[in-house]
Amino acid sequence: MAQDPLIAALEEDARGQAARIIEEAEEAREVLLRQVREEALKEAEVRLLEARERLGKTRAAAVNGARTRAAGLKLAVRQELIQRAIDEAAKRFFSLNGEERSRLVARLYAELEREWARARSYEPPVVRVNPADLKLIEAGGAVVLPDESVAAGVVFTSADGRVRFENTVSSRMERAKKKMIPAINEMLFDEALS
Repeated sequence: MAQDPLIAALEEDARGQAARIIEEAEEAREVLLRQVREEALKEAEVRLLEARERLGKTRAAAVNGARTRAAGLKLAVRQELIQRAIDEAAKRFFSLNGEERSRLVARLYAELEREWARARSYEPPVVRVNPADLKLIEAGGAVVLPDESVAAGVVFTSADGRVRFENTVSSRMERAKKKMIPAINEMLFDEALS
C-alpha cells in the first residue's frame, strides 16, 4: 500500500507537470502565432508597397507612352496639313497661265541668272525649261533646252551636266518646307514636354 500512495503521488505530480507542459505549450503557441501574424503582416505590407511601386512605374510608363504617341500624332497631323498647304500652293503655281506664268518664269530665270553669274561667271549655263515655257525664256545667247522634268521654273546646268542650279516652284517649296518643319517640330515638342 505504501506503493499506492507513492504511485498516486507520482501520478499526481506527472499530471501537474503535464498540465504545466500543456500550459507552457499553449503559451508558446500563442507567442509563436503572434510572431507569425506580425511577420505575415510585415510581409504583406512590404509586398503591398512593392506592388504599389510597380503599379506606379507601370502607370507612369503608360502615361508617358500615351503622351509620346499623342505628340507623334499631333506632329503627323500638323505635317500632313503643312504638306497639303504646300501641295495646294504648288498646284496653283503649276496651273498659272498666260501673263502670270510668264512673269513667274521670267523672275525665276532672272534670279537664277544672277546666282549663276556670281558662282560661275566664267561659263555660260545650259538652260533647261519645260517645253511649254520655251517661248517665255529670253536667254541672251545661252543654250536653252526643253526638259519635261522641269515643271514650273528654270534649271541651269554646266555643259557637262555636273553642276546644277535649280529655281523651280518645286525646289522653292522644298526649301520653304525644310524651314517650316523644324519650327513646327520645336513647337510640338516644347508643347509635349510642358
